[in-house]
Amino acid sequence: MSLQEEIEKARSEIRTDGYPVSIGEWISIYEKKELDIHPEFQRFFRWSPVQKSRLIESILLGIPVPQVFVAQRKDGIWDVVDGLQRLSTIFQFVGILRDEAGKLSPPLELEKTTYLPGLAGMRWQDDTHPDRSLTNAQRLLIKRAKIDVSIILRESDEQTKYELFQRLNTGGSPLSDQEMRNSLLVMLNRQFFQWLKSLSDDLNFLEATALSDRAIEEQYDVELVLRYLSLRTLPLGDLAIWRIWATLATS
Repeated sequence: MSLQEEIEKARSEIRTDGYPVSIGEWISIYEKKELDIHPEFQRFFRWSPVQKSRLIESILLGIPVPQVFVAQRKDGIWDVVDGLQRLSTIFQFVGILRDEAGKLSPPLELEKTTYLPGLAGMRWQDDTHPDRSLTNAQRLLIKRAKIDVSIILRESDEQTKYELFQRLNTGGSPLSDQEMRNSLLVMLNRQFFQWLKSLSDDLNFLEATALSDRAIEEQYDVELVLRYLSLRTLPLGDLAIWRIWATLATS
């Protein structure tokens, strides 16, 4: 197969669409539950308050925000592939962000930024302290700002979607191998992911493994559960081969 044929074949495996979406529309899509940002992802709260404040600063100043990538499911819902931090910051600031249990997250209070030091202590709307709320004009400025969306249509090859997710999430603060598996697993089968997570949260398991905070943060506890399940369900013949390979790899 020639290079041109390889290019044409790969391009045919993914169907995309894209257009600008106002932040007001993003808010509406999220409130209607037509967008799934997957709060189960471990990286969900990795942005610091300063990073979140800088995003709001950029929007207010009219600085373009990088586009968001979503994958369209069979039911029409958009799965966020890249842009989780940006969207979750906006939703938290507006006061509509919910965790995986459906509970509202505390509204974001901004910090001082380089170009807008007056953002310190400001909120989207604070009825008890009006002086700490954005004005209606400032809120409209944010809601009318646009963030481009690139949509991986449901007709696309499933494997291509996952490879794209991996490529888009290897910059910045890289995902650990298990975080990558978790993210893809949530897209494929959230119920199975939740079951794995419940196993890793078992007190007996936690006491037996005694993992560090860093290891748990990177989801190494879930990885250990997966390792156990994989080895437990391997046929004896395959298990023997695996043991030989593991011995050779560590010798």
